[in-house]
Amino acid sequence: MGRSLRRHDFRPAGISCGAMPFAILAAATTAFFLGFMCAAGAQEEQLSKIGQADHSIVIREHAGWNKSCEAIPHPALYLYEPPHHGSVCARIENIKIHSMYVGTEAQCIGRLVRGVSFIYRPDPGYAGDDSLRYAAQYPSVLRMVSVTITVTPSPASAASSDVNASTPRFRQPPGPVPACEELIF
Repeated sequence: MGRSLRRHDFRPAGISCGAMPFAILAAATTAFFLGFMCAAGAQEEQLSKIGQADHSIVIREHAGWNKSCEAIPHPALYLYEPPHHGSVCARIENIKIHSMYVGTEAQCIGRLVRGVSFIYRPDPGYAGDDSLRYAAQYPSVLRMVSVTITVTPSPASAASSDVNASTPRFRQPPGPVPACEELIF
């Protein structure tokens, strides 16, 4: 009998990396997502964030750079489990390098490089807990990130008696993380 290897499995039920239905392969974004999920080096990180109702919350910044501290293409972001009480987007901007995940370019810490901010925006008027899960695909590693978010009432919503009464909305679907629209955030 062969030995069974156990690893994290981030695929939706019924999807196999070895035998994917043609319809799934035909959709570019779905194939892109399945590439994320089938990567052997997937690692998962747990984050907790706190922010105020009716304000954007930066979840994490992602960037890549070379030995000369010049930006390389930022990692692709994919929303795996959408938030229940908000939405997410990605904003391209200058990011100050605070730490490194992998690599040897420590001389770049403290420098600015072009990257991407992963941003959560709670539904209007919502205060409470939310969660989401996303992936960032770097050249040498897939980072799965699970995030719990606590949205505190803003001063205006604190005066209201029901701070959890956000307007029901359509939940953001899984898929590539869309770009932020500056007017919304």
